[in-house]
Amino acid sequence: MIPARRCLVIHAGALGDVLLALPALAHLGRLGFHRVLAAAPRLVALLEGSPAAEEGIELDRLGLHHLFTSTPDAAALDMLAAYDVVVSWFGAGEPIYAAHLGRLGRPVVIARAAPSPEACRHASWHLIETLASLGPVPDALPAVRLCAHPAERAWVEAWLGGRGLRPGEAVALHPGAGGPAKAWPGFPALARRLAAAGLPAVVVAGPADAAAVARLVEDAGVAGAVIARDLPLPRLVALFEAARAFVGNDSGLSHLAAAVGCPTLALFGPTDAAVWAPVGPRARALAGDGPGAADPWDGLTPERVAAATAELVQAAPAPATAQSASPLLHP
Repeated sequence: MIPARRCLVIHAGALGDVLLALPALAHLGRLGFHRVLAAAPRLVALLEGSPAAEEGIELDRLGLHHLFTSTPDAAALDMLAAYDVVVSWFGAGEPIYAAHLGRLGRPVVIARAAPSPEACRHASWHLIETLASLGPVPDALPAVRLCAHPAERAWVEAWLGGRGLRPGEAVALHPGAGGPAKAWPGFPALARRLAAAGLPAVVVAGPADAAAVARLVEDAGVAGAVIARDLPLPRLVALFEAARAFVGNDSGLSHLAAAVGCPTLALFGPTDAAVWAPVGPRARALAGDGPGAADPWDGLTPERVAAATAELVQAAPAPATAQSASPLLHP
């Protein structure tokens, strides 16, 4: 049996950027490659051994910074030469780096991790199209679904149970984002509507989300809100598996919820949903007036978001005793 060709995939992006590469990684798998993903440590821990990549390596171990000088580091080149194919969604604007990789004597793809602004192309399709030299481009985005480890599922079930909740009952809300401008200001109003509809919510909070979470808890008048604070990514996968739906901004956690298969509503204001919308079997993006508008969130009212959330919740299976979400449809 001929062993699969080993393909090193280099991606220096954050969580959301790397998750948008999942269809391209799946495409490489369909082409018969054994995929080794080089990324940030926590992303390697999340994706290594998943449907996206057989192996992982921490990006810093490659020593790529040594390839941005006229005299490259031999050890760094030797490490790359151990692979049959190298895909680098990193360093595309650096001719010296590209020249060094071109001397490896094997197929190399070097491309931007994001489409150019004038391309008007979704990021996932852009990444797949960069691989055209390795095999035919598919007609549809390949699907990848991340699954939680049984131990993480058990932890989340116990954590929810300790707060009076069951899997499939609560809506996960993530009011934070990578920057304040990307955070929809209507989360407190949405939280009030969820509470009025009898739908429990779990507020997801990361290290940079303290202000957004505090505003939601104070403005929504839900001082007793259940907050999942600073959970590691594998545990968030299990939490999103257990959520009835997820509502968040253009952030890495929205992409993670979508990749898990959770019914996901991602809210867009100053960024372009046509380029950055999450990819998943039950993911939906909702946008305001968008980039360039005086108020990019204009048009994305709490009523509109609540109605879209209700559609997600009603389509998702719920515990037999869970209340109907129909009150969300009414102001």
